[in-house]
Amino acid sequence: MDENYQKTCQLEMKGEGCREFERRNSSKTWLDLIQYMIGLNAKFKRIDIAVDDYEGKYVSLQWIFEEHYTSVFRTFPLPIGPINEIQTIQFGTHHSNKMIVIYDKRKEQMNKKHFCEKAYWVQYEMRFRNEVATAIIKKLLSTYIDVSIPIYGLNIKQYAYELLYGILDIKVDNHFNKSNQNKADSDSLWKSFLNHVPKVPLPKIEKKPIKPFAEYEKIATPYASAYLLYKFVEVNEDTYLFQIELLKTIRDNLPFSKFRLKRLNVYLKELNLAPVDNNKLEQLKVNLSHKIEEKILLYSQLNQIKKKE
Repeated sequence: MDENYQKTCQLEMKGEGCREFERRNSSKTWLDLIQYMIGLNAKFKRIDIAVDDYEGKYVSLQWIFEEHYTSVFRTFPLPIGPINEIQTIQFGTHHSNKMIVIYDKRKEQMNKKHFCEKAYWVQYEMRFRNEVATAIIKKLLSTYIDVSIPIYGLNIKQYAYELLYGILDIKVDNHFNKSNQNKADSDSLWKSFLNHVPKVPLPKIEKKPIKPFAEYEKIATPYASAYLLYKFVEVNEDTYLFQIELLKTIRDNLPFSKFRLKRLNVYLKELNLAPVDNNKLEQLKVNLSHKIEEKILLYSQLNQIKKKE
């Protein structure tokens, strides 16, 4: 999106697209592409980072599902496939800004009739969206700012392991309840699978600063003007009916969302006015309804007088 919130274009690179980028740009790194996209004022809506297990030496899908764990997800893991032959475990949902899908990649490739030379292949695919995706991108940039370090080397692999450990930790067998699993130690098999990397939390999401009112007004005015003109024409340029329609629009969009209420109070503060809360907005909604009823009644009376005349 550009500064006026108009759509520009979208670039999506799936697995094969990523491999094609690597093949065509042997002298470039992912850092180069990311910096190029940032130069275009791009918004990163999603990034997937995968850890591939080609051995099954330490852990398996069934083992992961049966063990105790802690994670950054509120929902329970969802197994897909027969319980005695799990093919996929999903942590998180498609509506959240982070999730993990752990699945039998070899079987998936074979089901698609693709040749797969791997005898074993389980993929831990971490999917990050919106603000979390942006935070991950910035972390990647800060990690690989030294371009002398090969981006396809052990450093990016370690970061992927640290990321996985930070959002999913498989615990040793224990008697703690669900809320106290963090007191248990990590299972040695899980730590071995992750190459004994340290546990690193997800990067913090930077809160977007609210635009000052003057800047917001500059962006919003063209859209508001078009809407107001539409309403004015709709009521046949009747200024009284126009006022009623405007009051209805304000009333019907109360109360505000949490973010809009926060933005409103920032603007009120700029004007040295008292802040409002949801209770105040509910009272304003009631008051607006009364004013609308009064204006409608008065408008009806004025029309009756005109008819008599």
